[in-house]
This record gives sequence, C-alpha cells and structure tokens, in this order.
Amino acid sequence: MTGAPWFGDLREPPEIGLSHKETADILTEELDGIPYVGFPFALQPFVVPRESYRELLDAMSRLLELERRAVRHLAPDRAGRLAALEMDDNVLATGDEEFEMAHDADMGRADVVLAEDGPKFVELNANGAVGGLVQFQLFQHAWQRVRQRAGRPAFVGADAYASIARYFTEICSDLGVPPAAAIVGSCREFGPGYSTKYFDVQADFLRRHGVLAEHFEPDELDRLIGPGGALRYRVGMAQFTVEEYADELGIDLDPVREVQAAGFRLYPSYSYCMVHSKKMLALLSEGQPWMSREERDFVDRYVPWTRLVRPGTATWQDRSYDLPELLLKYQERFVLKTAFGWAGREVTIGARSTPDEWAQTVQLALSRKDFVAQEFVEAVRFPVDVLHESGSVTRVSANSVISPFSFGGRPAGCFARFVWTENTEEVISGQISATLSCLLAEP
Repeated sequence: MTGAPWFGDLREPPEIGLSHKETADILTEELDGIPYVGFPFALQPFVVPRESYRELLDAMSRLLELERRAVRHLAPDRAGRLAALEMDDNVLATGDEEFEMAHDADMGRADVVLAEDGPKFVELNANGAVGGLVQFQLFQHAWQRVRQRAGRPAFVGADAYASIARYFTEICSDLGVPPAAAIVGSCREFGPGYSTKYFDVQADFLRRHGVLAEHFEPDELDRLIGPGGALRYRVGMAQFTVEEYADELGIDLDPVREVQAAGFRLYPSYSYCMVHSKKMLALLSEGQPWMSREERDFVDRYVPWTRLVRPGTATWQDRSYDLPELLLKYQERFVLKTAFGWAGREVTIGARSTPDEWAQTVQLALSRKDFVAQEFVEAVRFPVDVLHESGSVTRVSANSVISPFSFGGRPAGCFARFVWTENTEEVISGQISATLSCLLAEP
C-alpha cells in the first residue's frame, strides 16, 4: 500500500541511518527507568508529511476549544452544567467558578485513528494526567539524537515542554510571580520499583525552558507551605485524577485540599471533568444550534459518528434509525464506551463481541445513560521494524493510535502506540500491551 496523500509513502519505514544496535542503544539510554517502555522497541518512528503533521496538531487544539465551548452552552453556571451531564462535582474543584471555567480545557491529549481519509479523533482526554507525555518527549529526543549521529536531517516535531513552560510562564506572569510550577503526581501509579525519574525529567525539561519546577507527591503537598504559611509554589500541574489516586490507589488527597485552601492552584482546573466527558464529543458529532456550518463540517471531517446512547431516533449515513435497533442491527460497525472510562476500560467493540454480549451492553448503556456509541474506525497500517529482546528484528504492520497533545491552546507533539496482531479491533493501550513510539514529520 502506498497510502493516501495524507500519509506520504507507506511502502517502507523511514530511513534512519544507524544500525539496529546503535538505534536501540540510544532508545534504551533515553528511556531507561520510564514506565511502560521496553522490548519490543520500534526501530523507526511514525513519520508523515509536514502538512499532515501540522493539520493533526491544529485540529487537536481546535477540537479541544470546541469541547470547551460546548460545555459552556450546557447551562449558565457550573452547577447547571454538571446537572446536564448527570455527574457529581470533582472533590478537588475549587469554589472559584471563574478560575474553574477559565482553565478547564487548558491541557489535553486526543486519541486519533489514522484512517484512509486522514485523522479521526475517537477520544479527547482533557486533563493534565494524560499518559504518554514523558515517553513521547524522550522518544522524540532519542530520534533526533539518532538522526544527528547518522548525519541526517532531523525529523520535525513539536516540543511538549516548551509549550508547557510557556503556558506556566504566562500563568505566573498574570499572578505577578516568577515562572515556577510544582509537578504533582505519584510514581506509585506505575507499581513497585519505579523511582521518581518520570517526574524528575519533567522538572528538568521545564527548567531548561526557564521555569523552576519540582516534583511533589499529592499526599506530601503540605511541604509547599513554608514558614509563616507562605507558599513555595503558587501553581502546579495536576498529573493525577481523583478516580485513580484516591479511589484505586488509596492516596490521601487531604493535603491537596489544604494547599488549595491556602491559595495554591492546580492546572488545569478540576472542572476539566466536564470537558473530558465523552458525552461532549457526542454532542459535537450530533451538531449543536450554536455551531456554525464550518464548525459542523470540521467536526464531521475529524470526529467519527458518535452519539449519546438513549432511546429514540438517530441519523446515521443519511438515514433515520431507532438508535438501539441501529446498534443491534449493525453491531460490527460500532463501539460502546462509558463517558469517563480510561486506559481502554469500559470499551466494548461490537466486532469482538458475541451478539448476546453486545445486546447486554446495549441494554446496560440504555439503563445507565453514561455511554456513547461511536462508529468503528479502521486504521491505515504503518510498516515498522521492531527489535525483540532476543535481538531479532521483525517487520510488522502496525495498527496504531496517535495522540496529539495541546497545552494552553498550543500544539505539543504526538505520542503513539501500536500493536501488530491481525485483530484490528483490539483496544490499544500503553498500560496493557502496546508498543510505544511517537509521530514526527518529514525533515
């Protein structure tokens, strides 16, 4: 396959210029001690034309802004918006409504399937705890080192931490304080045996861009309060969710609330949970009265058909259907997801389910009212050479998910993960079994 013009030439992986061993040595050196990374290693990044790369990043930032606007149109205030989404408020949301709504969509990562006609945004995760950020930055740096050593032009990629540093520099300027940010998260989420390297490298990246940064565990955040109650840092990047840290890991978040009461602010605001809901993608896909024709066309171009699972009719492929009947009749064409599932959880793929399993999930979705249905998107496959721990190299046809980042409305690069089994309908999660990589642009 040569691929559509969006992809460039997909017949061969991009030329790297170094031996497999030299390439693997650089990748291992950069990524040692980072979670979810290891053999098999991809021996090339995914590479697309510059115009396609820029299009993907621009679409990410614009879609995040459209979701932010969609939340605003739900109701005049936060309470009304939460009620419209049938969700409880986040326990770390502050009482400052102006702050909450001004910063609820400041950070995000999408999950994108690259289809024959270009990128399709199947999810949009609006928070600072998005996975893959550190891995992406280190992969990108590794590939630039590889190209430099090979004497070849560097691949083109956005620097995520340059965007994050600029974002916090502006936030601190508005507050009248020097650029500085706490990085709040815990290596306990990765399991035993991991050091704080995952967070320490982020602090180093930010310092290189002029932002003082330091890592803090959420349950030790009271260390922010200095003599006389003064805060050592006024702002921080929230790299955790309440659901994972408090509910699953049992991490005490009372120190977070303590420093919030003292004036410390985590970004994005915890009202991100509304923007994060997959219901927002469904509302945009359906089309809303406030959207212009051009905005509807944009969403149609980049978002696969997505709807809230409710009794009633829906239009699909220019025909009107009873929605539950549509899902049952064309089971293999759809995916069911809960509004707040993460890491591939609570995703049911019609093509991988028996009719009974699918029918039960449709009924569950109708009763719970927190599911969306989405048309399944078939990915164009990339040829990639993978290095196994044994030293053998296999060329595979990679079924990938690409994840562009956005911080403060600025594009911030693309994480990638892939599998290469024949089962194209599996959920591709870096926390489970996928091989990690990144997407870059041609020199």
